[in-house]
Amino acid sequence: MDLRGVIFGALLLAVNLAGHELEATVSLAAPAVVIRAAYAGSEPAPFAKVQVFTPSSPPQEFQAGVTDRRGYFSFVPDGPGAWRVIIDDEEGHRREVPVTVPDPFRSSVPPPGTSTSRLERAVLGLAILLGATGFLYGFKVRRASGRLPS
Repeated sequence: MDLRGVIFGALLLAVNLAGHELEATVSLAAPAVVIRAAYAGSEPAPFAKVQVFTPSSPPQEFQAGVTDRRGYFSFVPDGPGAWRVIIDDEEGHRREVPVTVPDPFRSSVPPPGTSTSRLERAVLGLAILLGATGFLYGFKVRRASGRLPS
């Protein structure tokens, strides 16, 4: 094999390896952090191993799991700071991603167990009563006009 063939083969291998580099995109969607793992930005990295480490105890794993079939993984941090996420497809592709969680990191959705106000419950009850009354009235009218069997 001549030198040009070796150089061409090496360049082709480098382009092929760069095309399969593991990339990660981080989105902060309070209360969760959503990560999308993909090869070269487009092809998802399904079922890749994921490890999440807290800022308060870096050597201790906070959460572990795998990406879904579309390359997504999410976790709910328990505090602000510089979190560390490691994604490994166990086929030679590995990426360490820093995730900075701001303080405060809140959602616009109330947490589970939060009760609604008295006014909200009253309006909901009234809406249910009016809806049921309208349904029954419509059923009665259709039955009286002979469109429904007795």
